[in-house]
Amino acid sequence: MKNNDTVTREANEDIEAQARRYTDALLTLKPKAQHQKTQLFTLLHPVILELLSKHVSQKAILDMLQTQGLKLHPSRFKALMDAHAAGAHNESGDPAEKGKA
Repeated sequence: MKNNDTVTREANEDIEAQARRYTDALLTLKPKAQHQKTQLFTLLHPVILELLSKHVSQKAILDMLQTQGLKLHPSRFKALMDAHAAGAHNESGDPAEKGKA
């Protein structure tokens, strides 16, 4: 519900000013945390593959990621690894979202 200040402000603004204000407000929105995790994992994937090829354990990788602030459950880690291996990236960059509609 709009209050009188909002109605007055909108009546006094031209359409371009409203559009700028709306744009500024929209640009403050952030992706969901799960999507941010997936994006970060995608960027880290080449390093993770390199570590796994050097026989660094999945547990050690997950522990280090958690220490740095990226907490992934082992099953989520496996799902992300499987999705990357299959090349199952969708347009949003979230391999876990592949096939969901």
